[in-house]
This record gives sequence, structure tokens and C-alpha cells, in this order.
Amino acid sequence: MNLRPLLLALVLPGCGSLGLDTMAHVDDSGTGPVTIDAVDPSFGPNEGGNAVTIDGTGFEGAITVAFGRADPVAGTLIDADTISVQAPYSGVDATVDLTVTTDLGSATRTNGYRFGDGPPDTGTTDDTGGGAHGVAGLVEFSLLQIACPSCFGMTTDLDVTADAAFHDPVSGSWVAWIPSPGSCSNSISTSTPASTYLDAGAYVHLESGSHSIGMVKTNGTGGPGYSAAGLSNDDYARTAFYSVDISGGADVDAEVITDAMLTPQGFSDIQPVETLYADSRSAFTARVSRSGQTFGWAPSGGTGSFLILIDAYDARSGNPIGEGLCAGADNGSMTVPSSVVGAWPPGTLLAIYFLRYQIETPQFASGATLESVARVGVLGTGIIQ
Repeated sequence: MNLRPLLLALVLPGCGSLGLDTMAHVDDSGTGPVTIDAVDPSFGPNEGGNAVTIDGTGFEGAITVAFGRADPVAGTLIDADTISVQAPYSGVDATVDLTVTTDLGSATRTNGYRFGDGPPDTGTTDDTGGGAHGVAGLVEFSLLQIACPSCFGMTTDLDVTADAAFHDPVSGSWVAWIPSPGSCSNSISTSTPASTYLDAGAYVHLESGSHSIGMVKTNGTGGPGYSAAGLSNDDYARTAFYSVDISGGADVDAEVITDAMLTPQGFSDIQPVETLYADSRSAFTARVSRSGQTFGWAPSGGTGSFLILIDAYDARSGNPIGEGLCAGADNGSMTVPSSVVGAWPPGTLLAIYFLRYQIETPQFASGATLESVARVGVLGTGIIQ
């Protein structure tokens, strides 16, 4: 079977494209049966929980509101032209689309809500000398331990990579696709907040003590991206702060962003242990119940996010037949519900990723945001019973 690359690998030509379609934004034209005329407030804490009032038309029947890719939340009808809704948890500062769906249809306000301080960013420079606003790049550092390389046609049981991209400040986030904690999705689609990338010099380095990871510039149709591959386990220091050292190029000035990334701890245990069988003859023996399956790990208690990603494959053809993604706290246990695994027939082969994420949002000297993601993961196997 062909194993799909991990979701947050950079979607850059020449830099390991995922082959996923970029999500298209749909703007509310104000001419349909459902419209969004105003959102108040248009921003709030990334912990969510604040009341948001939406003015518009077409608010009839069951009403839900989606903040980006978080699961839709129920809206309360105040009057014919006004609804109220409680913003969900985000966990990261980000500007997202806001979509209202009713019995009459739906409407989307692009960049309609910001999780963070201040209204949604416009990607422009303000008049007060405050610098550029919005997200202007991504740096990702990843370690994936592969329990059964031969199961997926791989030649190594460890994949350590570093990637980066820089662009003009824009609204949106590289990590908006991650579900809100405690929720799952059967339809995973990543989108990039930018499509044109900037020259930041010949190299970009991740540095922590004696660790220095050099990401080399690779030119693609969308512009330069930066990547380092073939790294070893010793290159990835756990629970360590890394700085981002930008050498500087035609479009991005030289700069060192200190403590831009915090790497998570590794794993000492994954349950059920059968997911980690390394011998291909005993792989795909971890039984996953269609009525829901609880997975466990240790140690727990990190400050980041925990994701379980499952790719499902037909046992006879090896063709992909589905996927599921659940997000939660790093508390040592997560249940993947029947809404994710119940649709797959007995005997379905599973690639199961256990992913620990640490997301940081440091700033450039300009005031724009650099999103950094450090990830430690384990890839195991299972079978639907």
C-alpha cells in the first residue's frame, strides 16, 4: 500500500507535496437566502467560550456556526436577523473563516473571526509603525518512529525532518486544519495560507545548544522552501527550545528568532502494544473495535496537543478507503469513537499515527507571526475487528 505523508509536511512544489487539494474560500456575497452582515466581537481568546453575535438574514430552522475547521456549534436565534453563539476552543492564535448554516443554506465570511487579541488581520502594514500583521511563515521539526517499515515500503524505522517556508503576512494559519480538542473528523483537508514564498537566504537553521539543523533552500514553482532530510535521532533534542536563524535573502532580512520552538517529549509506552509489532509477519494484529477504541500512551502531561490519525486500507487491494483524525489533551488516553471507525468493515487494515504536537507562535521583528510546530510521532498498525 502507499502510505500517505503526514499532514503538516509543507505543501510546497519540490518540497514533498501532500497531494491534497487546497481548500477554496467561499465569500458571502450578500445575495443569497443566508447572509452574514456583521460579527460582534470579531475576535476572542483562543480558549473560546466567549459569546459572539452575528447579524444577517436567512436564520431559520436549525442553525450551526463553524469557526474555521472546528466542529460546528449550535447557534441561538435572538430575532429574525440575529443569532448568538459561543466560540469554540482553538488552542492557537489564528484567523479563520466563519460559516453560518441554516435550513435555507449557508454563508461564509472569509477571515470572519480571529482567535487572539485584536480583530482579524488583513495582512497589511498599519499606519502606526506597528509592523506587518498576520502569519508570515512556518517552521516544522518532526520525528516519526515507524513500527513496521516493510509494511509501508519504507527502508528506515525513523524519519526526522525539518521544513520551513516564508511569505508575506496573511490572515489564516498553517494549523487551522487541526480539530478542536475533544473532537474528531472523517474528512481531513489541509490548506496553506499562502501560495507564493519568499527568499530568506541559502539556509535557515534550527539551533539549540550543540544541535544545529541546516535547512537548505529548494526552489519550487511557488518560490523557495527550506528543508533538511536524512536526520538522525540524535539531531532531535526532546523538550528543548530551538531558535530559528534566518541567513537573509532577497525577500527576508537576516534575523534570529530566539526560543521559537519547543520540542515535546518522546514515548515510553503505546497501548495496545500490538500496534508496535515491528515484524511484518505479526503486523496488523492490534484489534480496533468498530464501536470505538481507546488508545493509551506514556509519559503524558505535555503542554501541547495530541492527535491520533488513522488511515484505513482495503485488505485485498491495499487501496485507501477512509481516514479519521481525533484531537485531545496529552493526558495519556484517547478514545476514537465509532463515528470514525464504525464505517470500515471487519478486516480493514489501519495505519495508526500517535502524534504529539507543540505549537508556538513567536514573532518576527516586524511584528508578523512565525508559526512553529514540533512533532514527535509513532506509526503503528491495526485491523478492524
